[in-house]
Amino acid sequence: MARSLLGERWYRLSLDGRHLGYWHTRNYRDPEGNWVFESEQRFALGSVEPVSTTARRVFDASPPHPLLRAEHLQTNGRAAPAGVRIEGRKGDYAAIRVPPDGTADRHLDWQYSLADYLHFELWLATEQPAEGTRKSVDTLDFDRSARVARTFEVVSRTDEGYVIANAAPYSATRIELDTHYVPRHLTISGLFDLTRTTRRDALAPRSALQAASYYIPLDRRLPDHTRISRLVLGVQGTDDPREIFADIQTHGNDWQLVLSAPAIVGGPVRSDYREETLHIPSMHPEIAALAASAVRNASTESERALALTDFVHHFLDYRPGMPTRHVIDLIADPRGDCTEFADLLTTLARSQGIPALTVFGLAYADGAEPAFAYHAWNELYVDGNWTAVDPTWGESRLDATHIPLPEEDTAALSLLTGSVPLTFSIRDVGYFSD
Repeated sequence: MARSLLGERWYRLSLDGRHLGYWHTRNYRDPEGNWVFESEQRFALGSVEPVSTTARRVFDASPPHPLLRAEHLQTNGRAAPAGVRIEGRKGDYAAIRVPPDGTADRHLDWQYSLADYLHFELWLATEQPAEGTRKSVDTLDFDRSARVARTFEVVSRTDEGYVIANAAPYSATRIELDTHYVPRHLTISGLFDLTRTTRRDALAPRSALQAASYYIPLDRRLPDHTRISRLVLGVQGTDDPREIFADIQTHGNDWQLVLSAPAIVGGPVRSDYREETLHIPSMHPEIAALAASAVRNASTESERALALTDFVHHFLDYRPGMPTRHVIDLIADPRGDCTEFADLLTTLARSQGIPALTVFGLAYADGAEPAFAYHAWNELYVDGNWTAVDPTWGESRLDATHIPLPEEDTAALSLLTGSVPLTFSIRDVGYFSD
């Protein structure tokens, strides 16, 4: 039974059809042959920081496969993980609070094995119970550090597997199992739905603007565009572009955009520029390790910001047009479009305590047919000032060819979906002196 459950599985977590997060399970045998069962559930309600719950159980490789150790930890935003670890001692166990609260380890005079953990699945496989049959099994209750009986009922049996239910007072659960006794779908407390899916679908979704792809044609190429400090563009194709570009100016019968390289300026730092979100998992252990490695030789905040920008530029392989991907995916498979570059830098910077955000807009795309294209870059709050950088192109000083757009602006979305047929023409160009 344990062998049939080996593998990695992803579940989409939703409430009333709204994607809130994911549940990820990973079952394997470690180098010593021990049986390891791991899970992580991560979600966010509204604008609050995400909650992460991880569980791990390790059973001995040799029969009767006793439990060696287990843990159940929860993390709220930037708070340290809290929960319980259970460690095997000579013939019994000890429960240890995380973080330590000054109390002594709690002695547990009970036993627990792999057969206990898989008792219900084994019962289904051997008894093949009829609808309406009930079965009580012992599960680990980490809050009480005890074995607790839970009763499940077989609701139905089909060619696709079983539907079972647990009528717990505060956490009623309905589970659809496949023919290998692996959950396909779960409903918890009648509110939350967990549906088995692909890793990409389970990880947090993106907004329409983040997934956009759009080009605004330009009448000629811009030479040495990364050194442009001032740019004046004529705007054609709409009677009133003020709905899209708030700072646009009239010049006779023409519309003009006067663009300057973003200045290094002070300003407020909203709390959400520091926070972890489902899109920006800055407190994830793998992210923290990657960020620490990237800044290991930097001593000041400015040096750390430059090191992170340079690291992302060289770490990721630029693949324009790739489907959008979650930041965690980039660690094992470092490929992506500009959004992946910007989101990774935002995540690494926040992991290092540097306020950061991903900026979406238009930027000059050089080529045989020059244009302004959808692009993403960053703003970092360093030494009391906001500075703009572009990790995709390796720019620690942003040029004037970047035009930010408000993410939630419906006019910007209409632009990026192609409903406004704009074109740009070059009127004036100025360059940095250095």
